[in-house]
Amino acid sequence: MPGGSPGGGSGSVSAASKQRMERRGHTKSRRGCYNCKRRRIKCQEAKPACGHCVKGGLKCEYPSSPVVVHQPQHQIPLFSLQDSSCKCSHKSPVVRFFQHFLVRGLPYHPIGSEHIWKHEVPCLSEKYEYLMHAILGLAASELMCNDPSLLAPAIEHRVKAIRAVKRALADAPKADTFEEGNALMATCFALTLQSVLVDDGMVEYMTFIRGIMIVAIHMYMKGATLLFGAALGEQAKDALQPYMAELPLVEQSWVEAAAGAIQGLRPLCQNDTEIKYWELILDMTEQLRVSSWEGYLSMGKHYGWWMLLPHDEFQRIVDPTRQTTVLLASHWIALKQIMAIITDTEAKASKEHDARQGNSSDGSGDHDVGRGLLRWLQYLNRLVDAEHMAYNVWPSWVEAELVRDPAAFGKTMP
Repeated sequence: MPGGSPGGGSGSVSAASKQRMERRGHTKSRRGCYNCKRRRIKCQEAKPACGHCVKGGLKCEYPSSPVVVHQPQHQIPLFSLQDSSCKCSHKSPVVRFFQHFLVRGLPYHPIGSEHIWKHEVPCLSEKYEYLMHAILGLAASELMCNDPSLLAPAIEHRVKAIRAVKRALADAPKADTFEEGNALMATCFALTLQSVLVDDGMVEYMTFIRGIMIVAIHMYMKGATLLFGAALGEQAKDALQPYMAELPLVEQSWVEAAAGAIQGLRPLCQNDTEIKYWELILDMTEQLRVSSWEGYLSMGKHYGWWMLLPHDEFQRIVDPTRQTTVLLASHWIALKQIMAIITDTEAKASKEHDARQGNSSDGSGDHDVGRGLLRWLQYLNRLVDAEHMAYNVWPSWVEAELVRDPAAFGKTMP
C-alpha cells in the first residue's frame, strides 16, 4: 500500500549551547502545537495561541492529550467501550485480543510504522471507539487461524467499527482535531488489513484504502502532521528499493500466461474505466518482464488509479454483477499471487526496517495474507458465470495451483 520533510527554524547559539544541545537527544516539548511540530521548532506552549502561530497568522491547535512515546507492552490502556458486551475484565476476550494486537499482531504496513501501531494507536484507541473496535476485530481475525470460534467477535467488532467510521468519514472535512484525523486513518488501515482475512473482503479493502486517502487529503489541506505520512509519499518506496533491486524475475512462463489471458479480456472492455483497468493490469505483466521492481511500481500505479476514481466509477469496478469487472479483478488478484516473491519481500523489508529501529513484534498476523488473497481469488472465480468462464481459465489455474501447493508461486504459507 502507498511526504516531504518539513524544514526547521534556525538561530545563532553559542558553541557551548550548541554542544549541550547536541548531547541531549530530545529537548523539544511533546505538548507543543501541531504547527510547531510540523515545522520541527520548539513551541512556547502559550494558550490560546503560541507566539509562532500568532506571528505567522496561523490557527494554533494543541493535541488534546500528550503523545505517549514509550508505552511498555504490558500496560494495556483502560477501555471505554460503551456497550456492555465489550466491558473488560482480566479474562475477557477484549483483553486477549488487545494483548495479541500489541504482542503478536502488530501490522507491518505501512513500512516503518510499527512504532506507531505499538505506541500511538493504542493510546488513540482509548478515546476513539471506532479505532478500538477496528484493532480488536483485526486481532480476533488473526487468532481465528487457530480458533474458528472467534469468527463471531471478529465480525462484531468489525461491523461496529465500520458503522462508526463511515459516519466519521462523512464528516472528515469537519474533523475537530488532527488527532481525530489520525484516529480515522489508523482505523481505515486496520479495517483494510482485516479485509485481507475476509473471503469477500476485496471491495472493503479497496474502500478503506480510499478512506485513508480521503482523510489524508483533508488533513494535508489543514496543514496537519500525518501519523502515517511516510506511507503516502516517496519514503516507503525509497525504503523498499534496496530490497527489491536484487530480486530475480518472476518466472516468465507465468508472466506470459498472465499477459495472454489479460489480452483476451480487451474485447469485453466497453468504456473508458474498464479500458484503463485493463491497460494497468496488462502493464504489470509488461513491467514484470523488465524487473521485479518495475513490476512492483506498476502495481502501485494500479492502486493509485482506483484510489482516486470518482465514486460512481469506483462503484462500477467493484460491482459483483458486472462480469467484465469481475474478470478484471480475478486477473488482478491472480497476478498478485504469481508476484509472491515480490510481495513477500515487501513484508520482509518492513519487518527488517522496524527491527533496525528497535520496533519488532512476533508478527504472526502476516502469515494469513497469502491465504486471504487465495480466498479472494476463489470468491471472484465463483462469481464468473458460465457464459464468461472461457475468459477465466488462467485465474482458475492459479487457484488450482495454490490449492495443490500453497508455495506454488514461491511463497510458503505455514
